[in-house]
Amino acid sequence: MNKINGFEIFSNDDGWILHESNPPLSLDHLYSKMVATYKDTGLTTFLWSVGGHEVYDYETKIGERIGEGHVNLDESTKKRVANLQSLIDSCGGPITGLSKLCHEVGIKFYPSLRMNEHYDIDINSPTYGRFRRERPDLLIGKPGEKFEIGTVEHGIRTGLNFAFDEARDHMLSIISELVEDFDVDGIELDWFRHPAFFRVDEAYENRHLVTDLVKNVKQKINDVIESSGRNIKLAVRVPDTIQDSIRIGLDVEQWIKNEYVDIVIVGGGMVPYATPINDFVDAAKNTGIKVLGSLEHLRPATTPETVTAIIDRHISKGAHGIYFFNYFHKSNSWKKSIYRTIYDGEYRLNKRKTIEFDSNVRFTLSEQHEAPFRYAIPDVQIPITLEPDKENTLSMLNFPIDIDSNLPEYEWELKLGFINYQGEDELEIFINQIAVDISDMNINFDGWGRLEWTDFKNRLQWIKYPFAQIIIKNNGYLSKGNNILELRLIKETVFKTDKVVLKEVKLEL
Repeated sequence: MNKINGFEIFSNDDGWILHESNPPLSLDHLYSKMVATYKDTGLTTFLWSVGGHEVYDYETKIGERIGEGHVNLDESTKKRVANLQSLIDSCGGPITGLSKLCHEVGIKFYPSLRMNEHYDIDINSPTYGRFRRERPDLLIGKPGEKFEIGTVEHGIRTGLNFAFDEARDHMLSIISELVEDFDVDGIELDWFRHPAFFRVDEAYENRHLVTDLVKNVKQKINDVIESSGRNIKLAVRVPDTIQDSIRIGLDVEQWIKNEYVDIVIVGGGMVPYATPINDFVDAAKNTGIKVLGSLEHLRPATTPETVTAIIDRHISKGAHGIYFFNYFHKSNSWKKSIYRTIYDGEYRLNKRKTIEFDSNVRFTLSEQHEAPFRYAIPDVQIPITLEPDKENTLSMLNFPIDIDSNLPEYEWELKLGFINYQGEDELEIFINQIAVDISDMNINFDGWGRLEWTDFKNRLQWIKYPFAQIIIKNNGYLSKGNNILELRLIKETVFKTDKVVLKEVKLEL
């Protein structure tokens, strides 16, 4: 067995249990519904989101607990309030209880603090937060300021503006309480929920302010370590590239250089193949800082084959571990199987994989939840509108197919999913400058489908596309390493008004 030692496996739980469970919750519920699902899986660290929008779901003495000062609560909030109180009464609270349970089974426990949520929440809702309601002058959008709907500025306007001392001081006070008053092994500052902290035109010039905050957090942790003897780590989750992180005001390169952090979690897992995790690994070289690659369940990593392929890529690029987001509902058997692919290289090598190219389809500016992602995440190539090549020149579209495992002996299939591709349309396809023989292609006009993120309310849905899918079979076209796929639309159906769009590219190994 080719087993990789020293790897970290992090799993982030978003706090679902408080609002999805009928009260009263107890310590036994926390164990059976959460901690027990990680038994014997190899998980190293369990992270639990303590709330968001400066409204907290834990036994805080300084922050605003969910429901405080509100009457006529909706059913979901009533559950959160009742379950938080029942846990405080029975075991001290969710942070106290979860840290105890995790330590009993040999798992490290980190509270996860969302640094700046940008959900579209009514200002009078108990989930909006007293801090923002009472201090609108501390928000990215100024009081009375209007932005055009569908812009980044509109999408991030209700978030905290970290240019203000009061905003940074508030977050530091919550962080300090979490590391000082609870038996935690570390804390995650989640800068990816959501990644916007300043006005767009001021973000880069204000990056030093967040650096100072991270430095102060590290000093606070060091003080606690010195006074208590506990070993506490500082983890940060940041956008997918160093350049994009710095652009929005997060100078993660400086944090690494000065060793203000212990763990860097790279990206949201939404564009894993466009994430140059090796850049972060190189930046952390000759330090003790670990770099973790991210996976996101709500797209694209929705199947075991896709998850395995992304894990394989992260590890091949030098990642020191894997971070799972939105996988908390998965069964114990699923976690055992998937986590084994992290530790056991031989097992991973022989597992079937689906390499699915990154897509921009999830990232729109129509929702506040998505606008910060669109702001912080790098552009990717798909979807692409294909124009007919009237000059008979090879106008190439390049897709790097980065195969990091050895190519398996069994056949692979490259599947191209199109919209508006009809019977008279004709493509010429090259892989590594070799024309794909027509005998190696199957054009299926029965339609194709995929699990796809729709919107925040409707979540993942199976979407059926009544257009062609081209399936290319193995005939020596691919090699290990970087491969290039090139397409040319030779002929387009006459009288057709809608353009051919390449919606999906996936390689099934």
